[in-house]
Amino acid sequence: MDQRLFLAIALSMLVLIGYYLIFPPPTPKNTSQEPPQAGSETSRGDFQPAQSESVASLGTAAQREAPASVTDAAIKGRLIEIQTPLYSATINTRGGNLTRFELTNYRVAKESIDWGDLISPLRQFIDKAEIDPYAQVDMATTQIAGKEMFALRFIGEDSLSRQYQQKIFTADRKAIRLYGGDGQSKRLVLTASGPDGLTVEKTFTFHPDSYVVDYQLAVINYGKEVRQLRMASLFGEGPPGAKVAQRFGGHQGPMWREDGDVDTEDADDISGSLIVREPDWLGITDTYFLTVAQANSQISHAFYEAEEVLTDEDSVWIASYGIELPQVELQPNKMVTSDMKVYLGPKKVTEMQKFGAKLEDSLDLTLEVLARPMLALMRWFYGFTGNYGVAIILLTVVVRVLLFPLTYKGMTNIKRMQKLQPRIVTLREKFKKDKERLNKEMMALYKKHKMNPLGGCLPIALQMPIFFALYWALLSAIELRHEPFIFWIADLSSKDGLYITPLLMGGSMFVQQRLTPASMDPTQAKIMMWMPVIFMFFMMGFPSGLVLYWLTSNLLSIAQQLLINRIKVPEPVD
Repeated sequence: MDQRLFLAIALSMLVLIGYYLIFPPPTPKNTSQEPPQAGSETSRGDFQPAQSESVASLGTAAQREAPASVTDAAIKGRLIEIQTPLYSATINTRGGNLTRFELTNYRVAKESIDWGDLISPLRQFIDKAEIDPYAQVDMATTQIAGKEMFALRFIGEDSLSRQYQQKIFTADRKAIRLYGGDGQSKRLVLTASGPDGLTVEKTFTFHPDSYVVDYQLAVINYGKEVRQLRMASLFGEGPPGAKVAQRFGGHQGPMWREDGDVDTEDADDISGSLIVREPDWLGITDTYFLTVAQANSQISHAFYEAEEVLTDEDSVWIASYGIELPQVELQPNKMVTSDMKVYLGPKKVTEMQKFGAKLEDSLDLTLEVLARPMLALMRWFYGFTGNYGVAIILLTVVVRVLLFPLTYKGMTNIKRMQKLQPRIVTLREKFKKDKERLNKEMMALYKKHKMNPLGGCLPIALQMPIFFALYWALLSAIELRHEPFIFWIADLSSKDGLYITPLLMGGSMFVQQRLTPASMDPTQAKIMMWMPVIFMFFMMGFPSGLVLYWLTSNLLSIAQQLLINRIKVPEPVD
């Protein structure tokens, strides 16, 4: 019995030993080490060394080995595709940079219809207009080497910067697919190491319902020596429209918010670089789109750089921007991190509010206190009409109705002034050599008939701020981009290719002038007769949505004038 028990125990031990020899257990993870914590400073300075809380201990090199690096520059980087309901993007593992960012909802090309399309023989005299530059929006098209979106620069160490620009990063994912409605965000982590012991880790977080991309940069020192590092994150050149001067619209180029104010600069006015010390955010904008970066941890400063690039016809200045991190003394087996977020998308208020930091202030609105409510009303009209052209007409009707009391008062005052015009002419002839006596007699005449000489102009002048606010609001409203109206107007943000609406606008101005009581001398009247012609040619290149607003306003003014002209004004009685 004892021999059998001994034999059974021996056989069991042999089976266990053989099993572990054939199927060894996995190496246990080191759970005693806490994960490194990213730190940030509450104050900002110029190139101040990072404090101890901004670096985290990584243990010994034996405990955590640096990932293997790929140094062969001939190896081609792998493209990682990111697809969300709002955009598609591509990140190249060579350099770990964003090389493509296309907005899904803003890629509809709209060709304007011209007379060459309607009458074929005219095509030889009329060139077909090119599709506008916003037809296909590629937010991260790079033309200047080393200025890619999310590129890393080691300041003062050009060779090290070039090395990591060519480095092949290891990615923890092959692709990212996000779907609307589930609210699930996904991360992409890229890692690359160099022979100098430095490891760079880039972490991107993409969201299915936002144009915001969260970005974290981590640099780890696996070497045996202390490294003095100054680094900068680059965020590219901005949207494509900012590279080409547009005829209409607000500011295009660098824009940043600092101390509660939004500042702008033109790319060709930047000499070398432009420093922004403590920005809430900074970026580059054009009429409808913008790219913006915000630091959520300590920085040294932000900056813009501009470079002249030759084109087929001319040379243009293109600006890029970045954020420089504080100078750090990185000890062996320590890491430093920096958290940022980036917005790449349309200048749409609801989307920009997801970014925060008052990003909606980037909208270039004249008389914002008036423009914002009118834009909101236009969107409300669109909600039940489904047509922004109709929404513009309804908005113009509401504005004209609200302003009718001022219009009525001004027009009736002009009619009363017209009744006094013969007496004013008599006074001017009588006292043409005595200006002081003439002014005294005219003021007495106005007082006697209880009239204000500015009574006709003042009510109209009070309407001008509202008209200008609506004008500038429509000029840069992304809601009108590629939105059709009726028939030949396929894009309210582009000009009328048939020039029908500008012609109607000029004709309506002429009719309006003929109906308005004249209170000016014959010379001024002749000059004013040319105004409809001048405005007609001036508006031919304007977006058709703006011309539609102006045409509707003129037609309503004509209707109001016909109504006012039916009202009899009593003759002045001495």
